[in-house]
Order: sequence, then C-alpha cells, then structure tokens
Amino acid sequence: MNKKYLLLLCFYMILSNVRAQPPVDLFNIQEITLKNGMKVILFGKAYSYTDAGRIYPAGFKPAVISAVPIHQQLKGIQQGNVARKLPTLVKPTSPNFLDKPGDVVAAKDNEYYYLPVNLRLSKRPDTGVPQFLFLKYVTEERDDQGGISGALLHFLMEWGLTEELRKECETLLQGKVKGAKVMGPVMLQQADGESFSIISATVAKDNKDFTRSLITGGIAPLLPGQKIAAAANLTKYGSQLLAATFDKSSNGGGKTSITDLSITLKYKYQARVPACKGKVVINWSRIAKAVQTYSSTKKTNTETKIGTGLFDLIGLSLFGPDEVVTNIKRTDGSSETSVSVTNKNVQIIFEESYSDERITAIRDAFFKIIEDMISKTLELDDEPLISTDAAAVAEKQKAVTDALDAKSPNYQYYQKKIQQMEKRGLQTLDLSIGLMVSKEYFITENLATWYDEVKDNKNCVTSVLLGDIFYKHMDIRFVLDLEAKEMFDQEVNYVTVNVKKKRNSGNDFIDRRTIDKQYMTEKGITTSMTYAAGDDSNADMYEYMTQWSLRGGNVYPATPKWEKGQMEAVTLRPPVSPRTVEFEADLEKLKTTGISRVTLQVRYKKYDQEIEENINVSPAQGQALASKMLFMDRDTRGYVYRLVFNHTTEGKLALPWSAKINDNYVYAVIPDELSNKTSELFIKAIETAKTITTPGTDGKVTTDKVLDQFKEVLAVPKLN
Repeated sequence: MNKKYLLLLCFYMILSNVRAQPPVDLFNIQEITLKNGMKVILFGKAYSYTDAGRIYPAGFKPAVISAVPIHQQLKGIQQGNVARKLPTLVKPTSPNFLDKPGDVVAAKDNEYYYLPVNLRLSKRPDTGVPQFLFLKYVTEERDDQGGISGALLHFLMEWGLTEELRKECETLLQGKVKGAKVMGPVMLQQADGESFSIISATVAKDNKDFTRSLITGGIAPLLPGQKIAAAANLTKYGSQLLAATFDKSSNGGGKTSITDLSITLKYKYQARVPACKGKVVINWSRIAKAVQTYSSTKKTNTETKIGTGLFDLIGLSLFGPDEVVTNIKRTDGSSETSVSVTNKNVQIIFEESYSDERITAIRDAFFKIIEDMISKTLELDDEPLISTDAAAVAEKQKAVTDALDAKSPNYQYYQKKIQQMEKRGLQTLDLSIGLMVSKEYFITENLATWYDEVKDNKNCVTSVLLGDIFYKHMDIRFVLDLEAKEMFDQEVNYVTVNVKKKRNSGNDFIDRRTIDKQYMTEKGITTSMTYAAGDDSNADMYEYMTQWSLRGGNVYPATPKWEKGQMEAVTLRPPVSPRTVEFEADLEKLKTTGISRVTLQVRYKKYDQEIEENINVSPAQGQALASKMLFMDRDTRGYVYRLVFNHTTEGKLALPWSAKINDNYVYAVIPDELSNKTSELFIKAIETAKTITTPGTDGKVTTDKVLDQFKEVLAVPKLN
C-alpha cells in the first residue's frame, strides 16, 4: 500500500474524531413546543462514527434545517412595518427553524442539548424587578431656549431555559424519546463579525433624527444567564415613535403584535454528522487464478513485464453482472433457495450522506489507496525481470517458446507470488467517517414580548422633569403629647425616636432624637429632622419607632416596632396615661359603724403588668376625700377596685371586686349588713380579708391577680 495515501487516510480519520465536548448530532434534531408556546430545538448527543450504521437504519430521514435564518424571517416583517410608518402587520406565531422534521432516533446516553432560547429581560436578584428602563425626559424650557427632551432606553438581557422550563421540556421530549434527558445548551462559538445587533428603524446609529446615540455590547453571551446590555438616547421624535409602538403592541386590544425594536444574537455551533461510508471487498483468490490463467496463456514478451495489462483483465470483472444460483434443499420437505453469487473480483461501495469538500478529498484518497494496493500487488516489480539486452537473453535463455521455461527466474518468482496472493483469500476494507460541521444560528426576540411585564412598573417605565429641584429637603416632626409633659416629673426619664426613610436610590436616611426634661425646658415639646428627598418618588413616607425610659431603669416596649409616619407631624404619646382617682367616704357613718379606716384598693394595667395602689380615708384624719395620680396603660378604659374596712373589734373586712369604666371617682358605700356581725355579708367579708396579699414595692401583683376576670370590660374596643 502506498504509504503517502495511507497516512492521508489516517489523518482524515483522526480529524473526524476531533470534536467539541459534548459532540451533538446534526442528524438527530428534536423540536419541542412548551406550554407557553416557546419552541426548543434540541440536538442529541452524537454516537461514535463507528456506530452510525447501527443507529441510523436504512431509509432514515434526517430533519431538514430551514434555509432562511430566523432573523431574516423576522427582519422581512419588520421592514414591511416600517414601510407603513406604524406597524400594521403581525409576525408569524413562531419562526421556522426546521423545514421538515426528521425520524426519531435515540441519542447517545439519551442526552440532548438545546440551542439558545428564551431570550428575556434580566431581573435584579434582590427584588425581581426586570432590568429595563424607558425614561422620558423634558425640561421647562422650549428647544429654542436651550431645553431638551427625549428618552433613555436601557435594558439587560439573558437567555437559557429556567430549571422549571428545562424540566417541562424534558418531560415533553420523553414523550418522543423514552428516557431522554435535557442536559443544557450546546457548546457555542462566537460568530464572525458583530454577534449582537438591534433591528429597528427608530433605534439606529445612522438615524440621527431619531437616535442621538446607541451603545450595545456587540458580542452575544455564550452561556445561559450571562447578561448583555443595550442603551440608547433618543430624540423627542424617536422616543414618541418608539413609545407609540410600545403602546400599540401591548395587550388589551393593541393594533400590532410587535414594536419597532428587535434583538438578534448570532452564534456558531458545531455538530457531528456521519459523512460517508466506504467498503471494499477484494477476492485475492480469484485474482490469483486470473493471473495464473493469464501467465500460462500469454506469450512471453521480453520487452514487457508480465503484470502489464493484468489490471485490465481484473477490471473486466469489476462491474460485471452477479450470477444467481438456485440450490434445492430437501429436509422434511422440498424448498428452493436462490443465492446471489457475485462475479466481481473487487467490490467498491462508497456512500456520502453529507456534502462537504472534505468528503471529496477523503473519497479521492480512498479510491487511490485501493488502486495503488492492487496495482502494487500485480506489478511484482521487486524481483528483476528478464533482461531485454540481446546478449543477456542469449546467455540466460537460449530458447524462447510460447510457454515460459519452468527454470526461468521470473517464472518461479511469479508462481511464488501467485501462491501468496491466493492465500490472502477474501479481504474486506471498511471506512466510516464522521465530520464536525460548523453551523450558524440566530435567536431573535421583539421588545413587545417583554414590554407588557414592565409597562406598569414605575421602576421600568417612567418620566422625569429635568427642571425639578433634585435636592429637595423634607422635614419630619415629632410633638410630645401634653400628658407626657407631666409624666416626665413622675414616671418617664426620656423618650427616644428612631427614624428611617428608604430611598429609591442611594443610602437610606437614618436618624434619631431623644427628648428628656432638659430638652423640653430648652427647646420645647417639638423635635424635627431634615433629609434630602433627591429622586425619591415617595418622599412623604417614612418609618419610626419609639422607646420610653421609665423610672426604675425599665424601658418600654422592650422590642419596639416600626410604624408608618406622617409628614405633617407625629404626636408622641407615652404608653400610659395619667388618671387621678378620687376616693370619698362619710366620716360620721364610718364612726357609727365601728370602722376606723376605709381603704380603696385599685388594680390596673401598667406596661401590661397588674399593679395595685391603695387610697385611705380615716375619721381620725378628718379628711373625707383623698386622691392619687395613677399611670394606666393607654389601651385600657378603667380599673378594678374594692373596699377594705378596718373594724374596731373584728379586724379587716373586704368586699368583692368591681370594675370602674371611665370614671375616676369612687364613693365608699357602707352596706347596712356590716352593722350586723352575724350577717352573711359580714362573715364573708371577714373571710375575704384573710386572703389579702401585699404587692411588691413597685406595686406589681404576682399572686391573687384579678384583672383577667375583667379584661373584656376594661379593654378598649377595636374598630373594624
């Protein structure tokens, strides 16, 4: 075999195995339509080229990729719209990637990889807001006075199936190919030239009437989730025209289905194709017999090698008709079997399944190797032939006859070669080549697809008056309740107010104020703080929380909560309000009843704790009326009280608890039964008095609590 061509064939076979990871199969294309109408094009993972014959059965029909790229399908419609000044045509429901679907075959390892799909607006990971801005701007001045107007268009995009869509695609694909798996996108390469472009009659670098400037990334992202940006500064005419196409293409009766702006990403991807198969069957036994016959019948020509002309003899049977032989077999019955027997000494089969200049080179090299292999065998030129010199012929071979002398060196040599050739029997050479081919792919999307989800979002579509004062200052005021002013002498040390204001951009505003008795003496009961609103679209709203420091080192509430504030002012009301409870008794009746003192026991809520206070009236003091200021929780309507009498001979007498609602005056009514020591009320009052407990030094009740029995009576009713 000619070494040059053998090396060439090996080189092509090596090239056929050089592939990207993972290699996908150009013949195994599946098209899946998701529930949302999105079409996904998937390529099966390619088998080894040696498996191609097994994977693709006879008659297999591969899918046919459309000759018209997707971006050109949409561009034609876009240009048609511009010719009518405003869009009036609708785009097809979906551009066609395939002209014809192919037969279904399983991919290697059941793995499938998709072409770029689902081009969409990127979203902020923290808020989920689409990263799209269409900001119309205008100044107070007219154009002839130096004013300016127009719009900024800026957006970020990305492509790729979300995990939810990938799972849906995989489920639908398994309906076609059992056990199929959607692994991810195909391996992409940057296309030649600019791989990211904008198709628009309005937003264009060369259209200065509509676009002041246009900036794009220029390079399409190769991986899903990678972002690419586009930004444009439009004139007032360009912004109005583009806004008109936005509005007319939005849902709810829009007149068009696309806007005057489409995005195209251009890619190259590689796929493997089983390009060609070759097979050669050489029957060396038959060739040996043909050579034997030729050498025994051909007269010796001392001027010609014996192999000359033999290839013509072999060629006579290369393409001859096959012979059909019928054999009759008899077993349990009679049967007739037809067997096709070829008369060809050399059979050559070469099939091409893909058109490529590399296939032509491989085919030429394959045929040349076969030709050289047979020719080399038949030329037999590695042994010297009979000399054509007359003197040498006369000396070595004196008698030249029709048959070669059995003692001739050439004769012996040819016989040996014929025997070696015959021993080689039937030789088969197989060739199967898989090639990596580079294809282009375009993914195109129109802004109308995205505009509906952002049109009502003020973070995405808005306007601004450039004449507005950017550094607008806002005042937040807090006014101390007049009741609280009294409490600073008896109950409260100070109150702290924390404020925070979230801005649309920049750092949040955070501040605090503390009001104590000294502050009120020097500055009064009002405090304020000022912040710059900037571009805050909700400048009137902020949050605040208060915490009160109480006598005894306590704070309330322990964990304050944020509340919504008002720009006019917020009144700071302490959690408790003062109540002056007055207690009066008939001193003369107390004496005649044998009572030396009457005590008003008051139970009430203070900082959500049950507190007890006692107010006494005694004939010995000579004062029938006593009072005390109590600080009760603001969300209660009253308190619980009972009368405790000190009898001159029987000790303490205690009456039952009663509720007092919104009334700060209690009169000590002495029941007539208390004049009778044997009465049921008198006896019960003695027993009740025995259960009286003493509260803590701060008045806090830990045992014998009673307020829970009256909580629905005392609580402030909530408005629905």
